[in-house]
Amino acid sequence: MKLFSIVAAVAALTFASASSHAYVTYSGIDQNGSFVQSDAAQTSFLSNLQGVGTETFEGFATGSNAPLLLSFVGAGTATLNGGASVQSSSTVCCGRHPRSGTQLVETSSTDFSISFGSGVAAFGFFGTDIGEFGGDLQVRVNKAGGGFVVIDVPDVHTLGFIDGSSLFFGMIAADASEVFTSIDFIDTNPSGGDVFGFDDMTVGSLAQVCRVNCNNVPEPGSLALAGLALIGLVGARRSRAAK
Repeated sequence: MKLFSIVAAVAALTFASASSHAYVTYSGIDQNGSFVQSDAAQTSFLSNLQGVGTETFEGFATGSNAPLLLSFVGAGTATLNGGASVQSSSTVCCGRHPRSGTQLVETSSTDFSISFGSGVAAFGFFGTDIGEFGGDLQVRVNKAGGGFVVIDVPDVHTLGFIDGSSLFFGMIAADASEVFTSIDFIDTNPSGGDVFGFDDMTVGSLAQVCRVNCNNVPEPGSLALAGLALIGLVGARRSRAAK
């Protein structure tokens, strides 16, 4: 009976894991004026990627409205759609603020999405002033192979944050089956009239995901040269032994 209970528990756990998303997520939230947790989350997220590009929105004219065409090194282009516009630290209000430079994107909490020119495997962003109107932020991840997954972004409003809170959220696909082509942002309190601030968006392709020994993997050419050197060394030793 004990063995049956253990097997049943393992089976239940396996089913639960299979039915949920396998994206690896990174998140950190800070109150107004502090960036310790959100910066640490971004650092952890970026440590699992290589050669990615980050959009800081510094190259757009203040007041530029969506759709906004973005470009990311190694991951192609993306289009930011919906009720969104580029604002500067001097034109934005109510706690929303840039996380780098002087500009950010200000969006309606109920009308905002990003579509990618090709399937991507990683997406991260800073969000400011999110959730003080009582709604939680969710992202709907639309997969390249069909279907979607809704992921809860860490709860902000229940922690009692006021205007100016800072959030970092990032997600990385576990494998090729989780590559996605667009993301929709969802406010669970659509009647609240909230406005979000976004900055420093990072996008990565599946080839740019590198969770282990990112900088220590030899390129194919280097591997071939190492192999030839090893063969030469073995041949030289055999020649000396024959003499």
